[in-house]
Amino acid sequence: MKIALTFDIERDIPNMLDTYFGIRFGLIKILKIMDEFNIKGTFFCTANIVQRFPEYIRMIELKNHEIACHGFNHERLNQLDFKGCQEKIYQSKKILENFCKNSEIDGFRAPYLKPPKFLFKILNNLGFKYDSSIQSHNNLEYYQNNPYPIKEFHPSNYNIFFRFPMGNLLLKSQSFKNESLILYFHPWEAVNMRNFIFNNNKKIIDLFKKAIFRPDHWVNTGKTFIKRFRDFIIRSISQKAEFVLLKQLLI
Repeated sequence: MKIALTFDIERDIPNMLDTYFGIRFGLIKILKIMDEFNIKGTFFCTANIVQRFPEYIRMIELKNHEIACHGFNHERLNQLDFKGCQEKIYQSKKILENFCKNSEIDGFRAPYLKPPKFLFKILNNLGFKYDSSIQSHNNLEYYQNNPYPIKEFHPSNYNIFFRFPMGNLLLKSQSFKNESLILYFHPWEAVNMRNFIFNNNKKIIDLFKKAIFRPDHWVNTGKTFIKRFRDFIIRSISQKAEFVLLKQLLI
């Protein structure tokens, strides 16, 4: 079995906060665990993180992880027209390429996993080789209605098992049934986001309402996530799973 660990490097919970605790604190915890087991992952970076925190992106690249594109500032690309969307992705890709001199930016993931219908045409125009935005194989035909040579790697929704109650048991029973598994995470999951959300005095009422209806934004973030993430790696190694970069699956 092949497992690809992928990470969306962006601001904290983009539709709720405009902070960067995940980049400043959570990312280091994730990289430390991956170093411990000598595992490489694919990091989908927004271009504004490259501009705001270049030292963290440099750290990812120096550790020989794969750098891929995740838009500019986690904007909803499916709300843009073709020209605006292509310009935004082009701008983001160029920023990554100019900064990450030792990396080829082959992959793309749409923010919120909400790509526009014409995504594959844009990716082909801009020289991308693969996408990882479409969770369901059944939806692929809607997006790739022309024969563009873009490979799709479907991200699994198993990532929610790493934090929800009983999720660890479900993860154990489900995750090793397929030949390949593509998981996606966020650095903010490695930080206790409950404290930041419910102790934030700015627009506390709005934050509280959003948090109540979206517990996936804060439940079991921090220590619980880190423990389950590390336990999953140990269990995967015991099952003889192979950890791969997404670009390695292109072969």
